Amino acid sequence: MNVTLISVDQELYCIGVRLLSACLKQAGHRVRCVFMPAWPERDTAKFHATFSLKVLAEVQLLCADADLIGFSLMTNQFLQAACVTDYLKAHRITAPIIWGGIHPTVEPEACLEHADIVCLGEGEEALLELADRMERRRVYRDVRNLWLRVDEEIIRNPLRPLVQDLDALPLPDYSCQDHFLVKEGRVVALTPKDLAQFEGERFHAREQAIYYPVMTSRGCAFACTYCCNGVYKRLYPHQKRLRWRSVESVIRELKMIQQEVAPIHLVFMVDDNFTARTDRELEAFCEHYRAEVGLPFACQCSPLTINARKMEILLQAGCAKIVMGVETASDRVAEMYNRRSLHKAVPAAITLIEQYRSRMALPPSYQFIIDNPYETLSDTLQTLRLAVSLPRPWDNPIYSLMLFPGTPLYEKAAQDGLIQDRVEQIYGKNWLDQSQPFFRFWVRLYRANIPPVFLRVLLWPWMARLMTSRVAHAFWRMGLVRWL
Repeated sequence: MNVTLISVDQELYCIGVRLLSACLKQAGHRVRCVFMPAWPERDTAKFHATFSLKVLAEVQLLCADADLIGFSLMTNQFLQAACVTDYLKAHRITAPIIWGGIHPTVEPEACLEHADIVCLGEGEEALLELADRMERRRVYRDVRNLWLRVDEEIIRNPLRPLVQDLDALPLPDYSCQDHFLVKEGRVVALTPKDLAQFEGERFHAREQAIYYPVMTSRGCAFACTYCCNGVYKRLYPHQKRLRWRSVESVIRELKMIQQEVAPIHLVFMVDDNFTARTDRELEAFCEHYRAEVGLPFACQCSPLTINARKMEILLQAGCAKIVMGVETASDRVAEMYNRRSLHKAVPAAITLIEQYRSRMALPPSYQFIIDNPYETLSDTLQTLRLAVSLPRPWDNPIYSLMLFPGTPLYEKAAQDGLIQDRVEQIYGKNWLDQSQPFFRFWVRLYRANIPPVFLRVLLWPWMARLMTSRVAHAFWRMGLVRWL
């Protein structure tokens, strides 16, 4: 059976699509992958970027022989996935189109306005069963995890259990066999050289060596109200959501990448909480990693799961960077985020990490969130003061809160009437853009590592009130919006 998988992610390291491709190939299906990173024109907002008719026509040709077409998408890729799907349907592509990923999981009915089928939850087993049934010409309307629109009726099938043995899944497909890339306004065959040289938003090559993201686990033990992990907690209330791959599986993947794609200059453990392992489990993982791979790496930790012993283990294994979510300095906002225990642990965690700053090749990153419609000016200033109090150089992203559908915070905002334009506020919003121009300006200066004394002056309450007033807002819009 011929399956075409399409990614509209801005990176080429699309773990979901590549895992699905590997699963399908392992089962004997023929798979074509099309990677469509959408880069905006100069005056186009990032997530509003679209594709030219030339590119869409070339993608249509690649889908002409497909028996099934699949998309994996997050909320911020909804507009691009809808654009490609609608074009294919309007231009004689009759193969069923299935959408999977976190966004179809949280908004299946809205996604069925474009796709023929949506997959909720994890997709490997469901997609394999669907492809098998289609190849055998058997009815597939009762496949678990799938929702389908049949005439005017939506068939809602129950979820299957989460995959507990992650090692049973194949390694992601980086073969470049029948893989295509949208590049410079046309669709070309994807080569290992393209992968090695691709400059994505997060992952950049360096002297023909790549910055490679690897996932050593799935899930998260926490359920922050703005995060999709809270959705999975609701969908899978009595199942083990945090699951780990073995170190042997991770090592096989990294060795495969170095042999088939390019040398790696830095590994990023993209797990939500790499240090959720016990001290002993982390030590065992890192000992094998150091002996078999030995590459510098970055990882994400939680204030509740980092300690001095783990820091020593990480650094001895080659940890070059620590990333930790702080999110807010406000007790009230932390409570709203369901991060009370995490929030209390933040000061000690920062102090601990800073003790090891000089031993890491790269400065630690502390992640912050502002632009919350429920936070006060005082809450925002409190968070930014914490950000500016940290040692330099700063590599601390300050995000605009994303109200992702399905999360408790989104549901509260929708109930309170705060969601007025879903395209602007949800699908097309850039988490790096603050809605208030003054804070966008301040964050730009912060990223440039402007001297702290100047940044602190801008955070004086009277100054911030003046800069965020209606009169100042109009000035910002007239004078600095293009520069920002």
